Amino acid sequence: MRIFKNLRVCGDCHNAAKLISKIEDREIILRDTTRFHHFKGGHCSCGDYW
Repeated sequence: MRIFKNLRVCGDCHNAAKLISKIEDREIILRDTTRFHHFKGGHCSCGDYW
């Protein structure tokens, strides 16, 4: 699942994507203004630096 958003990722969106990726056991790719976030198994590729 890919989500493209033009704004900065907020803490609530970041935590929700982590939780959904863990519950659904799917990879979620979320783009903010500076980077792509890959959520897999409840972890983010940015190391929670957003």
